[in-house]
Amino acid sequence: MQVLEERIYDRMTVDWLTPSQRSGWAWLQRFDGPPHRVVNIYGVEGSGKTFLGRLLARIHHSSYRIWPDTRSPSLPRMTIDDIVPDRTTTRSVRPLVDKYRIQQIILLSRARVDERAMPAFELQITEEDWERFAANLFKYLQIVVPEIEYRNYKMAVEAVAKEEKL
Repeated sequence: MQVLEERIYDRMTVDWLTPSQRSGWAWLQRFDGPPHRVVNIYGVEGSGKTFLGRLLARIHHSSYRIWPDTRSPSLPRMTIDDIVPDRTTTRSVRPLVDKYRIQQIILLSRARVDERAMPAFELQITEEDWERFAANLFKYLQIVVPEIEYRNYKMAVEAVAKEEKL
């Protein structure tokens, strides 16, 4: 599976975004910077959060980190993936905005962060998203996703990788 994920990440562009991910991208731009210094994108495992976070790094929108790595970012924004969505953890992240003199921190989590005042966007997977995901794999990697019911992108990539022996 890792080989297929690397192939996907090597070729990803904004064109790969599914309709729901495009909505998340538009939402991020609406809440870009003060007073929205920390924002949250959340969704179930395999809903495309990591893909979006890595794409943001690729297009130089934000530095990508996986929690608990909070080293100084090289870009004006920092995306932290797999954050624990509890209040204590997220409040420990807030001071990093001032410490690193960055514009914003984007938290990626499986559940909504436990802070009502923090802007949050739920990333979901719709039928349109599935169609776009499958079309992207075929268009960019010549991979056909078997027509089986998958609960998320991660499961689909694992199944394809197993079938392709990647």
